[in-house]
Amino acid sequence: MARHFRINGRHNQGRDDYYEGVFVQCVNLWKTSEEIKALVTDRRLGRLAAELAGVDGIRLYHDHALVKEPWAHPTNWHVDNAMDPFHSRQSIMLWIALDDATLQNGCMYFLPGTHKSSRYDVTGNLNEAKIDGLLEEYPEWREIEPAAAEVKAGDGVFVNGMIAHAAGPNMTTRSRRALSMLFMPEGAVYNGRPAALPAEVAERLRVGEVIADDEHLPLIYANG
Repeated sequence: MARHFRINGRHNQGRDDYYEGVFVQCVNLWKTSEEIKALVTDRRLGRLAAELAGVDGIRLYHDHALVKEPWAHPTNWHVDNAMDPFHSRQSIMLWIALDDATLQNGCMYFLPGTHKSSRYDVTGNLNEAKIDGLLEEYPEWREIEPAAAEVKAGDGVFVNGMIAHAAGPNMTTRSRRALSMLFMPEGAVYNGRPAALPAEVAERLRVGEVIADDEHLPLIYANG
């Protein structure tokens, strides 16, 4: 059965494939909800992200709600920034649990230290029923013990964009919901991959140009 998801405020019907059974996602809710806009553009969060990433400024790349429905598939190991329209080891995400995230309902797992050796040319295929596909590209990571991140509803986790992470299946009868906000360092440059950029932004960008669009990618925090 096909799933439905929302991207940039438009309702779409997804394909009936493995990825559609991982989670339902809603992207750029800040454009249609004043409450979410107030949260994801909060300067205090931008400052925290900038300080943790070690950069002077932070833009919002996009937000997305992730709903892992009852009996949803696991989320395969992947590296976020390798899929982004910019490459930076200072990319960072804030993941907020809207429900308790447990081992039973699909909490996140991390491979500690992998942000130091991950590459931009390997992303991890979220659309295959093989959770360890990424590890075929990094066989040395198979010896790293995964760290589970069980958190309570309302807790937030900052995640480096180059660390390998995954999530378990939802083995419960209730959804496991989360809201993420992905940040890009101010001054990040376009790598030619449109990814989740709004079409009107991607169409006018050229490889190597700085990604700076206050309408679609608001500057959340700038030091000074």
